[in-house]
Amino acid sequence: MFIVIEGIDGAGCETQGKNLVKMLQDANKKASLIKYPDYERNVGKLIKEFLYQNKDLTAEQQFLLYTMQFIMDRQMIAEKRQNEILIADRYFSTTLCYQTLEGIDIKMALEYANNFKIEVPDAVYYLNVDPDIAIQRKGGEAKEKNRREKDFEFIRKTHKKYQELVDGQIWAKWVNIDGNKSVEEVTKEIYNNLKTQILNGKSKS
Repeated sequence: MFIVIEGIDGAGCETQGKNLVKMLQDANKKASLIKYPDYERNVGKLIKEFLYQNKDLTAEQQFLLYTMQFIMDRQMIAEKRQNEILIADRYFSTTLCYQTLEGIDIKMALEYANNFKIEVPDAVYYLNVDPDIAIQRKGGEAKEKNRREKDFEFIRKTHKKYQELVDGQIWAKWVNIDGNKSVEEVTKEIYNNLKTQILNGKSKS
């Protein structure tokens, strides 16, 4: 199966992805983590320049660069999801939030995903964190902040847009998770939902 961990900057997607893989592996489940964008690849390097070096990119250029990675990885994702639990730290669901806020039409984005056969996850676990809490978390991190993480107003806009995606169940099955809880509580809530809703086959999408 294939699931995505999603949320605004500061929600803790990377931490939850790593924690979930470990918890699943401890339960003797085959699981692995992929992260987007992948800055090591050529496309990812351009995205990194946009985020960290203020390289100018139009909304259309951003959309194409981000989605190219999902298209290039679709065969890998399709194969891995058959034999293990593949977890993505961000994915096309992120693009549906960020690049539509930049001006991309969401209907066009969804048609594009369908036409280019971007793999649809079994579930998108949305870490619903209060923007002020997320901003405070980001401020406490030692690592360099990118242009999105520094833009507090944009973070608040993404929170509102994500809620629209969750409420409308746009593109995939979204599962709302209370991300304001402790790290351990959030991991456990995702794991329990995954176990009951999907691993036992009760609510496959």
